[in-house]
Amino acid sequence: MMVKIVKTYVDVLVKMRRDGTILPQKVLWEDKAYEIDCIMKISPIPNYKKIPGSDTMKYICEIQGKRKELFLEDNPRRWYVEKPVLQFV
Repeated sequence: MMVKIVKTYVDVLVKMRRDGTILPQKVLWEDKAYEIDCIMKISPIPNYKKIPGSDTMKYICEIQGKRKELFLEDNPRRWYVEKPVLQFV
């Protein structure tokens, strides 16, 4: 048995500031809504494939008292979380 991390695309309600900053407010996933209590850090993640316009930002958030990571892909612009999935080898 092996654990594989997969991208799971989610809906996110955001606040867009006039300076262009995007701040996620709520994650909608598996028929539930999760309020983001606070955003602890926003940082780019490395683009190993070096594809122009495919940058991804990582948002480290607190949701229901737990640290969670939320990602925003740039092209196409969409949100995802990383979900562990058991694989039987």
